[in-house]
Amino acid sequence: TSCVCDPGFTGPDCSQRSCPDNCNNHGRCVNGRCVCDSGFTGPSCSDESCPGNCNNKGRCVNGQCVCNPGFTGPDCSKKACPNNCNGRGRCVNGKCVCDAGFTGADCSENSCPGNCNNKGRCVNGQCVCKAGFTGPDCSKRACPDNCNNRGRCVNGKCVCESGFTSADWRCINGECVCDDGFNGPDCSEKTCPNDCYDRGRCVDGKCVCDSGFTGDDCSENACPGNCNNRGRCVNGQCVCDDGFTGEDCSENSCPGNCNNRGRCVNGQCVCDDGFTGEDCSENACPGNCNNRGRCVNGQCVCNDGFTGEDCSENACPGNCNNRGRCVNGQCVCNDGFTGEDCSENACPGNCNNRGRCVDGQCVCADGFTGEDCSKKACPNNCSNRGKCVNGKCVCDVGFAGPDCATKGCPSNCNNKGRCVKGRCVCRRGFTGTDCSQCEEGMTGPNCDIGESNQEN
Repeated sequence: TSCVCDPGFTGPDCSQRSCPDNCNNHGRCVNGRCVCDSGFTGPSCSDESCPGNCNNKGRCVNGQCVCNPGFTGPDCSKKACPNNCNGRGRCVNGKCVCDAGFTGADCSENSCPGNCNNKGRCVNGQCVCKAGFTGPDCSKRACPDNCNNRGRCVNGKCVCESGFTSADWRCINGECVCDDGFNGPDCSEKTCPNDCYDRGRCVDGKCVCDSGFTGDDCSENACPGNCNNRGRCVNGQCVCDDGFTGEDCSENSCPGNCNNRGRCVNGQCVCDDGFTGEDCSENACPGNCNNRGRCVNGQCVCNDGFTGEDCSENACPGNCNNRGRCVNGQCVCNDGFTGEDCSENACPGNCNNRGRCVDGQCVCADGFTGEDCSKKACPNNCSNRGKCVNGKCVCDVGFAGPDCATKGCPSNCNNKGRCVKGRCVCRRGFTGTDCSQCEEGMTGPNCDIGESNQEN
């Protein structure tokens, strides 16, 4: 016969806890709980899991993350950019780094070259320059009335053709028209590129940029702390190298941003309660399994000899086979069972220490009998020819001897003879089957007086 186990138990003797739906063949059953394979989760491992549990920034649907607004990526760990930068830039830490020619929070606007150098307005990607400036990026100084088409405009001043002059041009009859990079009446002063775009001072031909600007011509927005040499400066914002974060890349970053399950302290995750791992992506086990087991998906897989949610309890062999209670690692067996694991049937009264217990029945030592070996035994069980009373045979009629094995003589030959094989051998003077009669011619209590002598 085989065991038909109650719900929740399995095994040849129903001693093992079963798991729901046998973990759907997607995991292992440990102490009645499923330890799911990678990619599956749930009490019965029936649900497909998502990478990083979507970092609490989305929902897991059929093993794929459906991210909350503002987040993206297979595990929703990356900040999303508005409108995905409209395909006109890269998304870096949730902010668009626009391709050349585009600008705006989502790169939807056409940009103007050099941002019109702060000398004009950007309208639909084209610069509308302020008075006195011209060029695609408003970087050139304009000449009044475009020199009336009678000369060249050089750095905002007219160089008139022969025969013409201008009130706005002081270089007349030998005054210097300087080469690019120089200025002054005698061209002795070095100029700065694009006149530093009015974002700094020109010192000996080099721009000393105002706070917040950088570059040879101060045209670029500066990044705080120059990103501390831990990243690149893009449009005034730091794009940090791997391992660093912060506006100026001064902070050590933590892997996976601790998956929003802890705090980042000096580049290391300090995980919230219930989570562990370098990036806090793993579920923690209670009491860290007390160093008596391994933590798998938030559940303790205890070493041999230990049990409990946190492996704090001593385990009993065979879980006492469901025939007793486990107390401090030792089985306290239910009535009728015994052994270290309660696997053996117990004997009544433990056989009173007068025998051995075999499969729940007493095998009594010599001299004892009974279900619990409490009674004294008679030799050869009185040969089934009498009753055993306190270890002595009371023989049935016709039998005698310590074990009633000998045939008895009637009335024990009345003590007037010997019993030999069940027949009386009478003393002289006695006769009869039980030696109760005197021989013919004899009389007296001892049948030793002749009747003839009695007559005399």
